[in-house]
Amino acid sequence: MSLIEGGWPLKPAELSWRENGAPYGETLGGLDFSQVSGFAESDHVFLAGNDLHARFAQGRGNRILETGFGTGGNFLATALRFLEVAPPEATLDFVSLEPHPVATGDLPRLAVVLQRAARQWLAAHPRFSAGADERFVDLQSALHAQWPDPVPGFHRRLFAGGRIRLTMIWGDPGVQFPRIDGCFDAFYLDGVNPGRYPEPWQEQLIAQLDRLSALGATAAAADATPSVREALVAAGFSAQQRPGFVPHEDMLIARRDDGQGNNAAASTRADGPIAVLGAGMAGTTTARSLARRGREVVVFEAGSRPAGGGSGNPAGLVAPVISRDWNRLSQLTATGMGFMRAELGELVDGETATFDGVIKLGRSERHVARQAGIAAELQPVPGFAQWCEATSLRGLTGVTDIDSPGWYFPTAGWLRPREVIAHWLATPCIETRLDRPVRRLLGETGAWYVQTADGLTHGPFAEVIVAAGPSSGALIETLAPWIEPCRGQVSWGAHGSERSDHAPVSGRPLMREGYALDLPSGERLFGASFLPGDTELMVRDVEHEENRQRLAAIAPSLAAQLSTGALQGRASLRATTPDRLPIVGRVADGLWVSTGHGARGLTWSAWLAEFLASQIEQTPSPLPRDLADGLCPQRFDERAARKQARRGGRSG
Repeated sequence: MSLIEGGWPLKPAELSWRENGAPYGETLGGLDFSQVSGFAESDHVFLAGNDLHARFAQGRGNRILETGFGTGGNFLATALRFLEVAPPEATLDFVSLEPHPVATGDLPRLAVVLQRAARQWLAAHPRFSAGADERFVDLQSALHAQWPDPVPGFHRRLFAGGRIRLTMIWGDPGVQFPRIDGCFDAFYLDGVNPGRYPEPWQEQLIAQLDRLSALGATAAAADATPSVREALVAAGFSAQQRPGFVPHEDMLIARRDDGQGNNAAASTRADGPIAVLGAGMAGTTTARSLARRGREVVVFEAGSRPAGGGSGNPAGLVAPVISRDWNRLSQLTATGMGFMRAELGELVDGETATFDGVIKLGRSERHVARQAGIAAELQPVPGFAQWCEATSLRGLTGVTDIDSPGWYFPTAGWLRPREVIAHWLATPCIETRLDRPVRRLLGETGAWYVQTADGLTHGPFAEVIVAAGPSSGALIETLAPWIEPCRGQVSWGAHGSERSDHAPVSGRPLMREGYALDLPSGERLFGASFLPGDTELMVRDVEHEENRQRLAAIAPSLAAQLSTGALQGRASLRATTPDRLPIVGRVADGLWVSTGHGARGLTWSAWLAEFLASQIEQTPSPLPRDLADGLCPQRFDERAARKQARRGGRSG
C-alpha cells in the first residue's frame, strides 16, 4: 500500500461549537448535530427507513454498514434499540467509515452533547423501557473510552459483553470502502451528499453495495438526491421516496429485489464445539473471541500450564511499527495495538498491563534520517506517534544518557501475558485441557478429532484452530516448510528501588535493537536474543551478556546497574515465517491456523483472533480484504508456484 493509499496524513475533524453547545464540523461535510433532533433523525431515517425496529425483534437485520460515522450518533441509537428488542442470543455488527474522525480531545465536550440529546430523544419515545438513558450513557462512555488511535484503517471495538461489534474505518473512503469484507443487511447512506462525497464517488461507493449486500438488504438516505437514487437502482435496489426529516423534504429507502444479494453468509455453518490447539496468546485470544459468540471451546495445551512458549515471559511490549508505505506490518501492529488495549480493559491496572507510552530510539544515523523523513511525510497526530529529539526523550524517560532521537508512542505499553492468559481462559464456555500434546488431526468437515500423545482421541469438533506456535507445522504438513522455530532469551534482574539520575520511568519501555522495561515489582526486564533454527531452551550466560549489550545500546547507565552473574532469564521458541508476518486463516473446511507471530504476537493476536472468529461465524471481517489475503496460509505455496512458473517460462 502506497503512502497516499495508506491514508496518511489522517486529518481529524475540525469541530466548532455553536452557542447551544452543538458541534459543527466543516471537515465532516457540514456536520451539524442538533441537540434537539440528532437522534430523532437517526431513528426516522436509518432505523425506521431500514425497518430495523421489527427486524431486530426478529433477530434479523443485524449487519449494518454506514458511510459516515461522524459523532457516532447513528451507531449509539442503533445499538440502544438493538439491546432493547433483540433476542438475547443475537449479535450486532456495525461497520462505519469516517475520513475525518473526531479528535480525542473533543470527546469530553461531545459526550455532554450526546447525553443531553439522548435524554431529550428518549423522553419522547415510549418504545424504550425504563433505564434507557443510563444504558445510553454506558454505551457512549464505553465508545469514548475505547476511541481508536488516529490511524487510518479498520478499528474494531466490542460492547455489551461482545454482543455488539463496531468496526470504525478511518481514512479515505475511496481507498477503504473496497477493502471491506462482509455481507450486510442494511446500509446507512449517511453523508452521501455533494458536500462530503463528490457525485462521481457517490456512484462508485453505491455501486459496491452489490458486492456487500445480503439477501433482502435495505438502504436508507436522508436526502432523496437523484444521483443517489439512480446509483441505488443501478446496484440492484428498488428505491422510493418517503417523507424526510427536517430539513429534507424527502428521503430515500431502497431494497434489493427478491432473490438478489450475496448469499455467502447464509451458507451452512458447522455447529458444535471447537478445538483450539495451544494456550499461548494466539490460542487464548481465539478461544475467547469464539466463546463470546456463544461457542463451546476446548483448548488443548501441551504443557502443564498455559502460556508455556513465548507467551510465558514475565512481560512483553505492545507497540506499533512505522513504515513509509504503511505496509502490512505497520497496519497489523498499529491497529492490533489499539484492539489489544481495548480488550484488556480493567486489566490495564499498572500491574498486569500499562499503556503509558513506549520509546523507540533510532538505531543509527542513517536509520534516524530515514525515520525523521517518515515522520515528515506521514505527519501522524501526536496522540499516536511523535518523532522526538534526544533531549525530549530524556525528559519523557528519566534516562539522562539517551543519545539518539526516536519515536514516542503515547498509547503503546506492555502487559504480563501469563496473567492475561489465565484471566481470559476463565471466560465462560472455555475448557482448558493441560498436558495434552496433540499428535494428529483426524476427520473431515464438521467432524474433526484430536489425537493426543496419551493415545486418546477427542471429539468430534465442528472446527479446529491450530495455534501451536513452532509445532503448528507438525500438525499441518503443508505449512511445515514455512514455519521456523526461533529461540529468544530474555533477561531480568533487580535494579534497586531508589531513583537516580539515570533511572527510567517505571512502566515506560525503551527500545532500540532490544528493549528495556522496569516492572513495578522492581525488576528490569530486557532482551531479547533472536536465533532462528535454534531450539534449545536452556538459559545461556552468553545471551545474558548479549542482552546487556543491547541494554547498553539504549543507554549505558541501564546496563551499568546490572551484573550478568545476578541475572535471571527465560528462553522460549517463537514461530517465524519467511516474510515475518503471521499465518492466519482457513487451511481447509473446518481447519484453521494462527501461527508465525514471532515477537509481535502480544500486539496483534487479539485482533487476528477476532478475524478468525468472524470467518468461522461468517460475520463481517475486522480486517481489510487485502491485509487478510497477505496473511493467508496458502500464500507461500502460491508464491513458490508463481516463481516456478516464471522460471519455466524463461527456460522455454
